[in-house]
Amino acid sequence: MAYTMKEKFEQVTSIINQLKILIERELDVLDINSIQEIQLVVMEINKFLYHYEKLSFQKEYNLDNIKHRKCYIYEVNEIISVWEDSISKRDLAPNNIDEDFFDIYEYFKYIEEEVIYNITVTKFLELPEELKNEFLTLPKRYSFLKNKIDYLNNDYSLIAEHISLMCTSIDEYKWIYDHLEDYRSKKVLNGIIKYWFNFDIVSMHKLCETLYSDYFDLDILECTKNEVLVDMGAYIGDSAFDFVNTFGDYAKIYAYEVTPRTFEVLKKNLEQLKNIYPIQKGLGLEESVMYITDTGNGAGNTVSYKGTIAVPIVSLDEDIQEPVSLIKMDIEGAEKDALLGSIRHIKEEKPKLLISAYHIPNDLFQIPKLVNEIRDDYKFYLRFNGHNCLWPCDYVLFAV
Repeated sequence: MAYTMKEKFEQVTSIINQLKILIERELDVLDINSIQEIQLVVMEINKFLYHYEKLSFQKEYNLDNIKHRKCYIYEVNEIISVWEDSISKRDLAPNNIDEDFFDIYEYFKYIEEEVIYNITVTKFLELPEELKNEFLTLPKRYSFLKNKIDYLNNDYSLIAEHISLMCTSIDEYKWIYDHLEDYRSKKVLNGIIKYWFNFDIVSMHKLCETLYSDYFDLDILECTKNEVLVDMGAYIGDSAFDFVNTFGDYAKIYAYEVTPRTFEVLKKNLEQLKNIYPIQKGLGLEESVMYITDTGNGAGNTVSYKGTIAVPIVSLDEDIQEPVSLIKMDIEGAEKDALLGSIRHIKEEKPKLLISAYHIPNDLFQIPKLVNEIRDDYKFYLRFNGHNCLWPCDYVLFAV
């Protein structure tokens, strides 16, 4: 017979209540056999709620020592408080998406980072050989990844990076989850993070957007013929064409692209559109000069302090004085600086923001909080466009 989650929580609550009675008695007698029985119950409930037998704050005790036994009993009382808080929150979850959130949130909140890392690596090593070999190609597939999953050389730095991010930014995860406006967005957020430690590629691909183009979701955006679009990272004009094909008429499009060869293609492609202004500059915090090395992959070139091609960097606040109504950002990890360089426009005009949030792992948490700090009346959505990807990418934060 299959039990619902609510029924399982009721069973666990019953066990906890029995455990409380046993603990109250044990404070007087501290029988070693009963203490060991308590230990087994604690481990089982931990595994049920948090997928591991020991919580991060639990200490090691020598149960042959009476004083240690007493300390352990006091610790179990603390653990019970954590359990009861977990169960009360999860029991109130209205759907499976919220249940997923609490499962992820409390896993990273209560289990040691090293333990989660070891469990995740073990899970990766259990994948089919063919799939594990696909992960060796990640650095070639995705220029934004700085670390690897290379089981042949025992290099799991990409796993370590994302596990560490979750353990240190667990409250930021809760913040963005609470601030997402629809359950579609919340499911995308949970799915991205779950993939970081379970590698369920089928479930990840089910998150993919199938109705709309990457940035122009009609369930989120309303655009008029007076729209002024700033396309940061315009590439060869694909986003501009998607915008026109979705909404039709508009006032102006400013299309920024830094790579010279790509910029020439962009200009040629956009000749047929009216009121469009291609600009060969990068967007950032302030006016400066940075560099790129043209790898031939115009969509993945990043600006840095060294390279073969100098490019001017400007802030949007400096470069465009007129009001803008829509900003799309896909600038290879420079999104936070570009936001800081757009503070005046954001504060004064509240343009709709369409931001790639995958180039730097913590962008998923930091970008929405940064937008909220600049102006706190935005609503947030998240969509996933990583069709057939091996690592989560191409997810877009909408702030409207």
